[in-house]
Formats: sequence, C-alpha cells, structure tokens
Amino acid sequence: MVHGGPTTRSCPPPGPQPGPPEPAEPWLGPLLAMLVVQTAVSFLSRIPPTLAPTLAPRVGWPAESVGYLSSLITGGSIVVLLLAAPLQRRAGSMRTLQIGVALGVVGTLLSALPSGLALVTGSLLIGLAIGPPSTAGMDVLQRYAPLSHRNLLFSVKQAGVPLGGVAAGLLLPGAVQGLGLEGAFVAAAALGAAAMWLVQPWRERVDALRDRSLRLHWQQFGSIDAVRRPLAVLAAMPAMRRMGVAGACLATGQSAWFAFLVTYLVSRLGWSLVAAGALFALMQMLSALGRPLAGFLSDRLGDGVRVLRWMAAGSAATTLAFAFCTPAWPAWMVVALAVLAGLTVASWNGIQFAEVARLAPRDSLGEAMSGATLLLLAAYVAAPVLFGLVLAAGGGYRLAFVLIAGLTGAALWPLRSRTAN
Repeated sequence: MVHGGPTTRSCPPPGPQPGPPEPAEPWLGPLLAMLVVQTAVSFLSRIPPTLAPTLAPRVGWPAESVGYLSSLITGGSIVVLLLAAPLQRRAGSMRTLQIGVALGVVGTLLSALPSGLALVTGSLLIGLAIGPPSTAGMDVLQRYAPLSHRNLLFSVKQAGVPLGGVAAGLLLPGAVQGLGLEGAFVAAAALGAAAMWLVQPWRERVDALRDRSLRLHWQQFGSIDAVRRPLAVLAAMPAMRRMGVAGACLATGQSAWFAFLVTYLVSRLGWSLVAAGALFALMQMLSALGRPLAGFLSDRLGDGVRVLRWMAAGSAATTLAFAFCTPAWPAWMVVALAVLAGLTVASWNGIQFAEVARLAPRDSLGEAMSGATLLLLAAYVAAPVLFGLVLAAGGGYRLAFVLIAGLTGAALWPLRSRTAN
C-alpha cells in the first residue's frame, strides 16, 4: 500500500492568539483570575492595619490612627466606582483590574517611605486598586457564572478578600522582622506585580467584547454624569437600596474588626505583633472558608436573604462580646471570638454581592453595581473614622465596639423580609 505524502497541517492565522485552552467549565478560568486579583488587592489593603503598631509611630502617629488610613483606602475605591466606568467599557474588565493592581503596587512602594504624606498618598492609591473588583470583577462573574451556582461562585471570588488578609497576617510581621519595614513593603509590591502577570492569559478572552472604538478623554472621567448615573440607577430600585443599606450596616462591623483587631491586641491586650497577626490571619482564613460555605447554603436554600439575617445576628452578638475583652481573659476566649467573627462578621460579602447582582439590570450592570456598592463603601469609610473618634474622645475600645455592634445589628431591619421582593 502506498501512503500519501506528509500530512499537511493548517497554520494558525497571524496575530495574537487566544489565551489558555477553554476549560471544561467556561467559568473556571475567569473565576480563578478574579480570585487572584481579589486576593492581591486585599493583601495590599491589609498592610496598614496589620503593621499599624510599627508603621504609625514611624511617622509620629498613634497606632489608633490606622482607622483613618483604612478610611482613606476605602475612599480611593469609591473614586474608582464613580469614575472608572468609561475605562471599563474601553479597556475591558480584565485590563481595568490589572490597572487597579498596578496602582496598588505603586501605592505600596510609596507607603514604604518614612513620610506621613507618602503614607497618605500610598493609602489612596491602594484604595484605587480595591474598587475594580467590585465592578469589573462582578461584571466578569455575572457574564460567566451559571445561575444555579451564582451565590457559590460569587462567594468563592469574595473569598479572595480574607485570603489576602491571611497572607498579610502570616507574612507581613515576619517580613518586617527579617527584611525590615521597607523590605516588607517591597516584597508586598512584588507579590502584587506577580498577580497582574498571572491573570494576563485570560485577558483577550474576557475582554473580547470591549468597545475598541470608544475614545477616552478626561472629561468622561470627571463628568457629572459619571457620578450621577450609578446613583440614579440605585435610586430607581428600592429593593437594591434596601440590600445596600443592609450591606452598609454589616460593613461597619467588618471594617472595625479588620482595622483595629491587631492594634487592639497589641496595645491593649499585650499581645506581640506576630501573635496578633496570626490571630488576624486565623479570622481571615475562617472567612475564606465561611464565604463559599455561606454561598453554598444560600444556593441550597434558594434564599440568600435568610442567610444574611443569620449572619447579621451572629456578627452583632460576636462584636458585642468582643467589646468586653480584657487582658485578664484567657487567650482561648479571645481566639474563640475571632473564630466566630471569621464565620460571621467576615463572611457575608459574597451573598450580599450576589443578591445585588441578581437585582441589577443587565444593560447597566456596571453602574448598578457601583451605585449599590457605594452604600457599603460609605460604611467602610465612616466606621473606622467613628471608631477612631470615640477613642480620641476617651470613650475607649469597649464603647467603640458596643456602638459598632449596634450598627451591625441594624442590618436585621432591612433584611426582615425577602429584600429582593
């Protein structure tokens, strides 16, 4: 038998080729990319609260001033939510996320300088990195996540927030001891840069529908409409407003725990920075497990609002108990409260985001998510400032945590019925 000549193979067309091969589940790649970005920006944002006992005195500030830095970081994310929609339409959601991480890397390097002004500027830039995962990241999952698993997948993506906290709590105190404060900041910035590179293979696939014809100019980013439209979309939907109010109440407790836990343990309970960082990491680790579990439970019950009610009650009770900690308490009791906080205070976000995304109109998803998230972020700004003002006025940590517990429990009011109805 005579065989024919060598088999010819078709050559791929010239030009850039698509990213990695399509997985069996088309949502898997985008989900992993969102998880990487969310973890990276969360890690960068946890640097000030994790290192506050060392960082603040270096620039002549009290350690409790970390609350103001946390508010500055959140303020930067609000700017992105209000003004970055044109960039997201032109460059695509993935590129917008990468640009955000790049700004966070620059902010981290600035924060390494022994200057209060550099620390403030760096915190604002890190805040610009936090904003895109709330809009661009949610846009990606809204397009790829199947309805039957949406709460779970949104919660997995949101698990990147505590995973970044775990990394910060475990790595940063030791990095300061081994590399010095400046070296720790440089190492953190390198990890952020690595995240930008890791998600690049999915960029072309995820951003295939970007509007290449859109011409960007500075007026688009500073226009009144860029600010008005997200708020107008929010105002037109009472159900989304109620979900936003509930998220804002829950955010007060979460921001207080995240901003002040390490400082409280070190300055008031006498823990070492390494031990306090380890407990912070434990709380975040349990949140990384609790968020997907809460999302799975919501999908099984078909009622995310009911699960949010349970978590609101647990968050308020845990925060109230934490208000009465003293140096005389055995360590295991403090650890137990941190465990409960990880499963309640720090684990509701994925469900709340999934409910907001379910309510959002598909033709204006980015603006709707921005408007709804503004309420949540406003609480992230206000709560650490309020906490810090209570401390500055001499009210002490107990009064501050009692106040935060009451604000957290107020989430039960808008969640008293199925908010989506």
